[in-house]
Amino acid sequence: MLLFLLLIFIFWFIGINANAGNENNFDQLVYNKFSLIISPSLTRIMLHITFFGSRYFLLPAYTVVVCYFLFINRQIKQGVCIALIGIIGDQILWLMKDSFHRARPPHPLIADVTDYSYPSGHSFASFTFYGLLVYIIWKSNIKKQWKMILSILFFVICILIITSRVYLHVHYTTDVIGGFCLSMSWLIFSISIIRMLNINFGQSFT
Repeated sequence: MLLFLLLIFIFWFIGINANAGNENNFDQLVYNKFSLIISPSLTRIMLHITFFGSRYFLLPAYTVVVCYFLFINRQIKQGVCIALIGIIGDQILWLMKDSFHRARPPHPLIADVTDYSYPSGHSFASFTFYGLLVYIIWKSNIKKQWKMILSILFFVICILIITSRVYLHVHYTTDVIGGFCLSMSWLIFSISIIRMLNINFGQSFT
């Protein structure tokens, strides 16, 4: 509960201070650092990385995971829970974007980015999806070494995705931090409901 409240406080604190749509000194400092390493080849790499946090990847990924639980593992409650976490989380994200109305950074390296900047959708969606996978993995009965390896892998993927958003200058650094805080608070709330309903992911990969 304390962690949940702390994350919500940090999220709202950043959002209120960013509401004017301007980058602060911290955002400017990080952008200046990234501007020193911008190159065509690195930009192409970042464009590939950012794809794995987009709805074009995550929507099919959620579909595969949900279908696995519904039709292969025959765990209806678990499949429905995963679907609801993704769907409701997406609605929360857009509600927050519409609430804060923070403008995107100027001079992005990708075209046609028109929605609001805070919180970062890629940050929120990535940490929600991959964080949920980590929870499912740790509740399963696979070997602990694989749990560690996969957890680290998913965490690294998330870090690379949010780094790509700042590099591509489609988000301020505080946007991706806000997306992380909102995502973690949503996961804490969702997992609390899962536990309260006594929904077990222990047989996820059997």
